[in-house]
Amino acid sequence: MKKFPEIKWTTLYRQTIKHYLDKLETPNSVSAEELRTRLAKKGLKLDDLPLNKAIETYKKMRELKWERFYSTQTE
Repeated sequence: MKKFPEIKWTTLYRQTIKHYLDKLETPNSVSAEELRTRLAKKGLKLDDLPLNKAIETYKKMRELKWERFYSTQTE
């Protein structure tokens, strides 16, 4: 920082933090059709997935999302 006194470090930090928070808040969603296309390219089909496995996976993803967004991490 002392090496580059002409740089406004607080402004740089503020912009970096704002960009990071915007990235976290922006939903990273994919349409169902896009997901189906991606899976097909990998040779997978949603029709082959048993319903109970799909429900179990959905519940696990929902729980992980809750932990990530709504709980306090203490690590």
